[in-house]
Amino acid sequence: MAISLSEGAIHDIITKPAEQHPPKPVVQVLGVRKIQANQAGKGTDRYRLILSDGALIHTSAMLATQLNDKVTEGEIEMKAVIRLDKYICNIIQETRKVLIILDCTIVKKACDVPGKIGNPKSSADLNSGQQQAQENGHQKSENGSFGGRQNAPPQRQPMQQQGRGFGGGGKYGSHQPVNRGGDGHKTVFPISGLTPYQNRWTIRARVTSKSGIRTWNNSRGEGRLFNVELVDESGEIRATGFNDAVDKFYDLLEVNKVYYFSKGSLKTANKQYSSLKNDYEMYLNNDTVIEVCTEECDLPTIMYNFVSISDLENINKDTMVDILGVCINAADVTQITTRTTNKQVSKRDVTLVDRSEKSVTATLWGEEAEKFDEHVGKTPVLAIKGAKLSDFGGRSLSILNSSNLRINPLDLKEAMSLRGWYDNTGKNNELQSISNQRYDGGSGKMKYLSQIKNEQLGMGEKPDYLSAKGVCVYLKRENCLYQACPTDECNKKVIMEDDGFRCEKCNKKFPDFKHRLILSAHLADFTSSQWVTCFQESAEMILGHTAKEVGELRDSGNEGAFDQLFANAEFKSYVFKIRAKMETYNEETRLKCSVVGVKPVDYKQDSKRLLEDIQRLMSL
Repeated sequence: MAISLSEGAIHDIITKPAEQHPPKPVVQVLGVRKIQANQAGKGTDRYRLILSDGALIHTSAMLATQLNDKVTEGEIEMKAVIRLDKYICNIIQETRKVLIILDCTIVKKACDVPGKIGNPKSSADLNSGQQQAQENGHQKSENGSFGGRQNAPPQRQPMQQQGRGFGGGGKYGSHQPVNRGGDGHKTVFPISGLTPYQNRWTIRARVTSKSGIRTWNNSRGEGRLFNVELVDESGEIRATGFNDAVDKFYDLLEVNKVYYFSKGSLKTANKQYSSLKNDYEMYLNNDTVIEVCTEECDLPTIMYNFVSISDLENINKDTMVDILGVCINAADVTQITTRTTNKQVSKRDVTLVDRSEKSVTATLWGEEAEKFDEHVGKTPVLAIKGAKLSDFGGRSLSILNSSNLRINPLDLKEAMSLRGWYDNTGKNNELQSISNQRYDGGSGKMKYLSQIKNEQLGMGEKPDYLSAKGVCVYLKRENCLYQACPTDECNKKVIMEDDGFRCEKCNKKFPDFKHRLILSAHLADFTSSQWVTCFQESAEMILGHTAKEVGELRDSGNEGAFDQLFANAEFKSYVFKIRAKMETYNEETRLKCSVVGVKPVDYKQDSKRLLEDIQRLMSL
């Protein structure tokens, strides 16, 4: 079956205004090239495409970053045929026209296409011919159709007569004009194309989120700031205003309204405070000009990059993420006193679940926590943009002032799909929480013991955390207990003196002590084995007895019963949360693995994990 391309589409795109561009043209990819986002070699990669409609070849096409996975997963490659479902065409460097692909569908994969379709020619000749024709036409209009100074160069109009930017600061003539109505027009640049190396641009964007005004006070002084998140057809960006910009722009900017922005400064974005897919952040200053857009325009309302709750275990803490989940539980509002401001603030924990059948605790603060009363018990769907991931109690989320929280967003098809899943099947399924787990740090990703050595875990500056299912093949009886300070707040080893036991940390003497466990265990799975250290709670879980009971049995002198207690605990399987870190003692550096949590094997969940591993291996 012959493959039909939209012949003539490229000609129409690069020669006609946007309203006359062909809808959903079908083109062939003749080349793909990766372009680094900035000169430092950091940030999000961009992909440049060479496209053909069978008649013309266009070498200046860019793929929006949200479509990068279509290249990395092999869907878009040389010879593939694609349909441009959504695109825009912008002019840069005065004459070069760049086609930015915002959404597309794969019509034919490269493996199903024998080669180049048709005998297309370069569109560069068309561009140069069009430019010459425009210059000739301009010259004729000034000098008459057939007479006058036909050979004279075209005269330039005064700068103030050309299309203006916001503050009358000249023509932003390097980008596609957007009709403003009347005789004027405003030149607009796509957000995805902004870089710090440009100083003349105007964007048209919708405000999707606006923070409150925050203050700071440090050694460099004090001040105020606020943030807004902006979106257009090509992407999104965060804008921050400080001090004077707060007074100038805070009341002007309203959520869901569209504005023109120009003369802001661009700097590398701090990903710690933003989940937006943009390597840069805009700063509003005294020269910035913002004007309300009064024209009809179809801009997105908000762009999400949702992460599955199950994937949170594999993401670094403090990362900003977008989450979509059903709220199956909401705790009461509590009041806490913050350390930094010493002020009371409202707090409420809610539990979210999604199709991964995992749940996570998210914390609402301030007014958001108090206003949530009306949704308690109704299992609403929450769409959260820019929640901060924490490793407190396993994995948890914090919804910040800069986060965007929407409750039951009816315009999100993902939210409606999740609602249907939960109402039909999800509410009856057994769920597993990734929060409120009693271990410190790290994601605790499931691994085999051999991976500790093979992946060189614990070799970095910070410790690595993992989960592993293993068997206790041997437990050391020797030195498994020590005498500790009897106070609840202190577990320091005490020194025995003539009239009691002295704690150097508390600087006190006590008539007695308490037993504490520090158990060395040899763990094994089918791949390898590893010595680990188990402290109080973990050791008590493995032995099935408290430290006090173990200590009293040892002190009784009944060695047979003492050994039998350990023998009964050996060759049992558990899931261990392990902390791996290189440590130096007596000038010797070695890997130390400590158990920071232990629980019995959930064979149902473990079977699911093994089936997923098998399916993944079969797909390789």
